[in-house]
Amino acid sequence: MKYLWLSALLFSQVVMAWCPDEDQKVILQGTLIQQTLPGLPNYESIKDGDEAVTYDYLKLDQPFECDVTGESESVPLVQLILMGKNKPDYADLAPSLGKDVILTGKTMYAQTGLHFTSVLLILDDVKDVTPLNTPEQKKSALIQFQQFQQALSEANVAALKSYFVFPLPGSLDDFIPYDESQSSQSDQLTEAVFDKNASQIIKGLHILSSLDVNPDTLEIKEHRINALSAQEQKRKYFPGDEDGTFYYEENGQRHVVDGTCDTVAMGEFDEGVLRLYQGTSANKQRPGLSESCDGASSYLFKLIDGKLRLVASFTAG
Repeated sequence: MKYLWLSALLFSQVVMAWCPDEDQKVILQGTLIQQTLPGLPNYESIKDGDEAVTYDYLKLDQPFECDVTGESESVPLVQLILMGKNKPDYADLAPSLGKDVILTGKTMYAQTGLHFTSVLLILDDVKDVTPLNTPEQKKSALIQFQQFQQALSEANVAALKSYFVFPLPGSLDDFIPYDESQSSQSDQLTEAVFDKNASQIIKGLHILSSLDVNPDTLEIKEHRINALSAQEQKRKYFPGDEDGTFYYEENGQRHVVDGTCDTVAMGEFDEGVLRLYQGTSANKQRPGLSESCDGASSYLFKLIDGKLRLVASFTAG
């Protein structure tokens, strides 16, 4: 993995999703699975005579953190309620078992013994997620990412919005430029939050439009904004006496300066998804300390029914 340090930093973060309200319209991501559990009369043991009941579940990419029962709990599975008629049924879901999916529906909380998870989903729609494994899939993703870049460059809000899956696991902080004078923007990125902050989000993501992407070679070249001026780049620097400091000699004098951080954007295919990063990294001539420079926001793109979609974000460092 090319950006091992960055991936290690980002994925060392434990990400827990929000807990949806009851009767809330949601879009959930995860793996479709099926489980058989003991039902009536005691909900304890099929071997001892309880009825075997089989239901489909969504194993969430990011578990909920809920207190539906009065105590805080992690909710990794969501039981699916299939209503029939014009909605998906078990036959519709069968080909997607064991695969990554995007589900749309309305939440409900457990009410009976046959509700085996604290949060359930009354299912409206299911979309398959295609892993980006083959060259053809990766090429399609990069061609569509170039269109995403064009939407960013043109500040085309409607076109850019079409790439997002709402509500997006992550927060507004992952998308807007950092301003130490402002309070943290930890709101989950819902469609309403996107609409309210679209101009800031475009500004915050704009560096991704500068990535050099080649769908034919499947290359994504790093884009780096050097923190040093043209004049500073011409100097030769030597390690200083203290960590994170350097010196250069000019006109017979020694000048001590601090290390610094460049602004970078990069991308890679990893574990079937397209990961894009933007953040800071140590300058190559005057590298800043890792605690100052090693930080980034990550954006995960997947193919959903053949269309590239931004499905998650998070920030570390």
